[in-house]
Amino acid sequence: MSFEKCKYITSLLSGFDKPWFFAGGWAIDLFIGRETRTHEDIEIALYRKDQLEIKAYLKEWDFKKVVKGEFYLWKNEFLELPIHEIHAFNNRNKDIMEILLNETNEGNWL
Repeated sequence: MSFEKCKYITSLLSGFDKPWFFAGGWAIDLFIGRETRTHEDIEIALYRKDQLEIKAYLKEWDFKKVVKGEFYLWKNEFLELPIHEIHAFNNRNKDIMEILLNETNEGNWL
């Protein structure tokens, strides 16, 4: 059992002071306590309201937003629905992370 990718992301985001969580296949594997398959990527999720903070925190990374299945450079605009997916690229070590934006209402995850 290897959760090295998850440990790396946890370490990477240890100083990020906003709520975030694993999503997708890794979230399931972490919940059941074993790796069920090979994962090509890693997804995290955070609240939409914190999107600019994650970009500032990972300032050395490049970001692209996904609009209707196509990648576009994400500048510093606040992304509204229906956009909910961002890809972050670390050119220094070639890491890639998918970031999913989640809605909240009065502090509750929707």
